[in-house]
Order: sequence, then C-alpha cells, then structure tokens
Amino acid sequence: MSTLFEERELETEARFQAEVRSDGAPVTVLKVGGARLASVSDLDRLADHVRELGQNGRQVVIIHGGGPEISDLHRRLDIPFEKVDGLRRTSVEGMDATAMVLCGTVQTRIVERLMNHGIACLGVSGVDLGLLRAPLVDEAVLGRVGGPPTVDRQRMRQLLQLGVTLVVSPVSIGPDGGAVNVNADDAAHAVAIALQAASLDFVSDIPGVRTSDDEVASILEPVAVDGLIDEGIVHGGMVPKLRAAVAAVDAGVDRVRIGDLSSMAAGDATVITTGGNVS
Repeated sequence: MSTLFEERELETEARFQAEVRSDGAPVTVLKVGGARLASVSDLDRLADHVRELGQNGRQVVIIHGGGPEISDLHRRLDIPFEKVDGLRRTSVEGMDATAMVLCGTVQTRIVERLMNHGIACLGVSGVDLGLLRAPLVDEAVLGRVGGPPTVDRQRMRQLLQLGVTLVVSPVSIGPDGGAVNVNADDAAHAVAIALQAASLDFVSDIPGVRTSDDEVASILEPVAVDGLIDEGIVHGGMVPKLRAAVAAVDAGVDRVRIGDLSSMAAGDATVITTGGNVS
C-alpha cells in the first residue's frame, strides 16, 4: 500500500503536469557565464536573444555566473581563495563576497539591461522562496560549496506564470540553512530538468565544442562527449558544461546547445541530444 506521503507526492506531480499542459509555453534555460556579463554590448546581444525567444513563444530562465568578478572582489577585500579540482574553495567570508557579486552586482546589471530593452524580468537567487537547495560537496575541503541543487519547480513555474523572464543567481540554501556557492552549470541543468525545458543553452565565448580535428561539432551524443573528456580533447570549464549537458538530455531535456549567441542565432552551435532534435 502506498503511504500518505507517496499519495501526496503523486498528487503534487499530477498538478505540476497539469500546469505544464495548461501553460503550453516551452521553456528555454540559458546559462550565461560571468565573462559574457561584463560589457554593455554583450548584455545587449543577450537581450536581443531573449526577446527573440519570447517572440517565438518561449518562456526564458537565465542562470548566470560571475566568476571573474567574484575573484576580483576577493582580491580587493583581501580574502584568500584557491581552486580545488576546478571548484573555488569558499570560506564564510568568501561566501559573503560571492553572494554580493552574484545576487547584487551581476544580477542587477542583467536585469537593468533587459528592462532597458523592454523585457519584463525578475531577479531572484536560489535562496529566495527556497527555489534551490543544495548539499555541501565536502565542507572540510571546499567550505561553502554546494553540489547539484534540487529545485522547487512549482514555485519557479508560478513565477514564470507572471509573464516574466527569470534571472536566477545560483546561490542556494545549504543543509544548515545557510547560503552555499553552487556552480552555475549545475544549477542550470537542474532547473532545465525540473521545468522539463525544451532547450538548455550554455552561452559561451566560443561558437561550439571543438573536436580532435579542431572543428566545431554540430551534433554530439553522450557517448561522444565521454570520449572527448576521457581523451583530454576538451578541458577546463568546458568539462562541467558537457557533463551537465549529458545529465540534462539523459533526464529528458530535448536538447542542449553550447556556443556563443551568434552561433546559436545561426543554428551552428553544438547540439547535445539523444533524439536527433536540433531544431
């Protein structure tokens, strides 16, 4: 026999599926790295892209990073930091600085530019309404670094039903109730899965994923992604993007794209998919 908890979980899932069907608008999740958020020209191009998605009937969620500015603020405040296996070790003081950048400076800049382009948007963090909750990866080694978050999809869907573009900082609630620093790639793939997004787009500063012959791949299936990582053909910040892409398509996201805004607009960005959906 199912427990009362299980019955309530099924009822919640049924209500969510009904909301998705009644709303009908497909969701595109955009993950935008900090390097693409510093200049007005880059933000103007992002705004044009978001407007075009809206004109094509898409609801849009932007998950943003801010790594370069986080590093800069650490230096200005004389807060020591280091990276361990590609993750920024985050002390309590470092978490305060991270939140200042992601939930303040960077997010406000994005919302300001989108609003100036006539795009109604709302800036939130994962802490707001408990939208994102994440475990600590290894507190002894990494401090306030969170792993892939769980998403309160009902509340996020309710915010989208206001008719706004959501601009989401990946700062999340940790298991002790305090803020944790979550990788924006991890947050983006978790949100895309939770909202059953039609597309998860990683906006980068390169046109796509380069293969062994230095050509930009048009389509990659998960097994090919594993090969590129294992052979060291892709490295650095591209690795977590590709791992998040595979996790997303494996969980039912129709497609994941990696590229810059120009290659996405032209249809030339790299598509990671299991079903051949490149539209």
